[in-house]
Amino acid sequence: MIFVHGCFWHGHDCPQGRAAPKFHVGAWAEKITANRERDRLQQVALHAAGWHVETVWECQIEQHHVIDGLATRLLRR
Repeated sequence: MIFVHGCFWHGHDCPQGRAAPKFHVGAWAEKITANRERDRLQQVALHAAGWHVETVWECQIEQHHVIDGLATRLLRR
């Protein structure tokens, strides 16, 4: 299973993911926290069901070495 996450929406630890919203700060913080918890629970459930989970972040999409590394890992399975 491959998840492709938007850095802001899923609270990635990159400049884009750490960007602070200017409006409705509390609501956005709650949303991002809930997204991260949902992501964690989904990964736990998928692992328990025998799936291997990979996450690709929005900021990595144009980094060819990240995508190439993912392709290599997937082909080994």
